[in-house]
Amino acid sequence: MAYGMTSKRSIIIFWALFLVPTLIMAIIAFKLLSHEQDRISKSALHALSDRAKTISETIHLTIEAVQDNLTQSLLVLDRDGLKKKLIEWEETNPLVRNVFVYKKDQNLEYPVRGLESTLEERLFIARYDSLFSGRIKFDFNQAPLKDELKINDVVDSYSALGRFDSAPKKQIESSRQKLVALSRVAQKAPGSEQKDIFSEAKDQEFLEKSGWIPWFSENGLYILGWVQKFKDGPVYGVELELMTLLSRLVVDFPELSEKGAALVLMDGNGNFMHQSGTWVADPEDKPVAVISISSLLPHWQIAVFVDDQGFGASRGFLYVSIILLGIFIVAIISGGLLLTRLTLKNMKDARQKTSFVSSVSHELKTPLTSIRMYAELLLSKRIKDENKTQTYLSVIVNESQRLTRLINNVLDFGKLEQGKKTYQMTGFDMELFLLQMIGAHSIRIENQGLEIITQVEQGKYHVRTDKDAIEQVVLNLLDNALKYAGNGKFIKFVLKKEKSFILLKICDDGPGIPKAQQEMIFEKFHRVDNSLTSKQPGSGLGLSIARQILRDLEGDLFFDPVPGNGSCFTARIKHHDSD
Repeated sequence: MAYGMTSKRSIIIFWALFLVPTLIMAIIAFKLLSHEQDRISKSALHALSDRAKTISETIHLTIEAVQDNLTQSLLVLDRDGLKKKLIEWEETNPLVRNVFVYKKDQNLEYPVRGLESTLEERLFIARYDSLFSGRIKFDFNQAPLKDELKINDVVDSYSALGRFDSAPKKQIESSRQKLVALSRVAQKAPGSEQKDIFSEAKDQEFLEKSGWIPWFSENGLYILGWVQKFKDGPVYGVELELMTLLSRLVVDFPELSEKGAALVLMDGNGNFMHQSGTWVADPEDKPVAVISISSLLPHWQIAVFVDDQGFGASRGFLYVSIILLGIFIVAIISGGLLLTRLTLKNMKDARQKTSFVSSVSHELKTPLTSIRMYAELLLSKRIKDENKTQTYLSVIVNESQRLTRLINNVLDFGKLEQGKKTYQMTGFDMELFLLQMIGAHSIRIENQGLEIITQVEQGKYHVRTDKDAIEQVVLNLLDNALKYAGNGKFIKFVLKKEKSFILLKICDDGPGIPKAQQEMIFEKFHRVDNSLTSKQPGSGLGLSIARQILRDLEGDLFFDPVPGNGSCFTARIKHHDSD
């Protein structure tokens, strides 16, 4: 009991020392993986935000270049053909939605108020009524005029921005170039333009005021550009066609390779104007980052949306890492379980071997004591009765045979364990062999008060196998039946054929073997733990050796439960019709 308690305590200490570091290591590893996952996710979000900033800067520079080009084109228009040229722009240039000419003293010169104007022109007049009525001055947001060299520098500089792997460079540059080209309205030769401007400046004070007004009307954004070339001259300009502008700008949006991510262009009301990415964002979702596009497009934004459950490979790294960590932990625990199992098995074997040595020592001592005692009596010549002498000699012979069987079992066990047992194959008749064995041990059986029943089916029972090994199997089965038959009345020997095997059954009507023990009776050192077996000597090797011998000889040994009480062991022996 103390040995068992010590062993259990050792195993508990082993698992405590084994599991605690493993769990600590697993927790630390999981936290590190989660931290790394967060870092990767933040890095991916930062990259998306940087991309959105780059796109917003590109859009800002593009719109700025378009507006500056249109401003330069407006400034070089002749006063005489001003209205006609503006109307021509409105009809031919998709960037121009409406045009106007405003004189401070004459109010709005074009478009004309009243029924002569179209519906679009009336809406345009109503939209900017506070400007055209003089309540708000055009120069309330006046911006400094940029020279054309600076504009060209801006156009060249923004072409270096927004180069994304998913959007071909030629496509992006082509869309920008077309947009900027639309804003460069064809003019007269520079020499003549400059000459006309200076000739007009002789008569009037040269002013060159300009500006672009982001205008909100009915929850919509409109952009109005205006110039005033001379102090007393008209204010004229254009209203941008915002949809044309945006349709060319959205080409700059890259096709995102990240799964579960989208970049969305949103207007001032939060409406989705355009989005890129394989994942479609829901307008009700909250963006993880919002980038303002430009002061030229007030309240317009580029929003970054991500799907928490499928943002690119954001969860892939964590899942793969957790699987690998789980495999590692399972491997460690499996190793611990294997070591524990081997330890318990070794402990069990050690206990069994200790019990085996004790049992064998007792079994060796018992026949040796009997042999020595009766031999000493006979050697003293004090026994004069011939019958007693024969009885003593019979005991000496029987105990010697018992001792021989025990030693043979021990020797065979060692050979079988090491795989060194050899067999001598000879041919003999199994029926004759069985009858001889029964005759040789009939006295032992009858002395136990058991009846011998023999059932042999008709047929030939010639076998070619190791006769001594088969004899040892039969003796082990017979000894087992004599030990554990208890108050049984018979031992039955049955011999019959089944296909290529001869079946030898040795049965009794004793107490039998409990069902829970039937699968373990062939294990080495195992003995059924009940009151009957505890009173009988034995090593727990007989059935294990018998089965191993038969399997080495291409046969087998089985236990067949008997209804009610009793046990029946069936030996399958390879059958041969001739030598």
